Amino acid sequence: MNPTQPTNRYAEFICLFLTAAGLSLLLGCSTVDNLLGWSSSSRPAKNRVASGGDDVSGRLRPGDELSVRIDAGPSQLAAGAASDVIVDEDGEISMPLVGRIKAAGLTSSELAEHIEANYVPRYYVRCTATVIIAQRFFYVGGEVHNPSRFLWSEDITLLKAINTAGGFSDYANRRKVQLIRGKEQQEFDCEELQRNPSKDVHIHPGDTITVPRSIF
Repeated sequence: MNPTQPTNRYAEFICLFLTAAGLSLLLGCSTVDNLLGWSSSSRPAKNRVASGGDDVSGRLRPGDELSVRIDAGPSQLAAGAASDVIVDEDGEISMPLVGRIKAAGLTSSELAEHIEANYVPRYYVRCTATVIIAQRFFYVGGEVHNPSRFLWSEDITLLKAINTAGGFSDYANRRKVQLIRGKEQQEFDCEELQRNPSKDVHIHPGDTITVPRSIF
C-alpha cells in the first residue's frame, strides 16, 4: 500500500469541506445541507424550538361562543357593530350580509382575517374585525345528580366532567356513557376508565355527555 494514500484522502476531505463552507457563503445554508446529505427534516435539531403559538386549545371548535365586533370607520353605518355567534356543528358562524364563514380549526385572529376578507371590498372599503372567545362550556345530562352546562378548562376529562355534574345517579348505566362532539358520537365504559385512568378522554368545548338510565 502506498503510505501517502491516507494522507491524500485526508487532504481531499479537507478540500471538500472548505469548498462546501465557501459555497455556504454564496448559496446559503440550505445548499450546504444538501452537500452534506442533510434534508430540512434531518439536520441537527439542537437549536430547533417548537412553536406553541397555535396550541390546540386556542383553536375554535363547534360550540364555542364568540363575540365578533366589526369596525368599518365612522362613515360606515355598521361601524362598531357587534354580533354574538356560536360555532355550529358544521364548524361555521353566520355573519350579517356575508352569511356563513368557516371558523372551526382557526385561531381567533385567523377568523378575524377571514371576516375582514369577506366584507372588504364587497361591503366596506376597509374594516377591522375583532373576535373574542367567550367562556367555553361543556354539557352533562342524563343520570347524574346535577345535569347542567359547566365551564370548560383544559384539564377536564370524561370522568372529571361527570364528577363536576355531581357524579352518577343510582340509576346510571356507567358502561354506556355517550359523548357527542359535533356530528360524532362515541360510547365509553366509565367503569373501565375508572380501572384504567390513563384511558380517560379529554373533553372539548361544546361536548355533550349523556349518561343513560340502566334497564336494571
